[in-house]
Amino acid sequence: MDYFEPELDNPYPAEWLGREECADFEMTVVDFEYHTPLILYRGIESVRQRTDSDAEYVVGADYKVSFRLDTVDREEFGDDDEFEDNGDAVSRDDIDLPAGRYEITVPKGMLTDLTSVPSVVRGIIGRVGPHLEAAIVHDFLYVAWQDVEGLEAREKDREFSDKLMRAAMASANVGSFQRRAIYDAVAEFGRSAYVGRNQYRYVEIP
Repeated sequence: MDYFEPELDNPYPAEWLGREECADFEMTVVDFEYHTPLILYRGIESVRQRTDSDAEYVVGADYKVSFRLDTVDREEFGDDDEFEDNGDAVSRDDIDLPAGRYEITVPKGMLTDLTSVPSVVRGIIGRVGPHLEAAIVHDFLYVAWQDVEGLEAREKDREFSDKLMRAAMASANVGSFQRRAIYDAVAEFGRSAYVGRNQYRYVEIP
């Protein structure tokens, strides 16, 4: 199989602020919608996704989703002390988010190992299930920065990716316990997967 590196537009919203940038609120993803069916392709030969594991599936057609951004009071999270104002943080009153929707397209040809979650939750979270579509979008956002010119791995983009996955699971009617388990697992243990560069990300398919 022939591998390729696409030229991507930046899928991470420019308006997204990381936790350390927010004084009294949290950014959140709302009104998530799926727009196209998820098509997965499995070739005769196993293809390589990462340097130490085989990827058995390829996204078989462009996969499109959309969403909006919003803000919520930090008090709702009950952990204000964790995010002390660093003096440069933005107030919620200073935020003016666009009313329109953001769109993300997972490109045809992206390699995926389906739902990859940290080992601590593998006993309760399978590779497939109602969370699969959300996991595919999350997979894309964890590697997309590598194919956007001039972009490096940024913690605020990882935070956005994790929160979008949570919103995508809610849209797919994934149960609250499972949503929380998956979100907490990737937020706590997903950083190494996000910052690591993947040698093989996309493959040509019919």
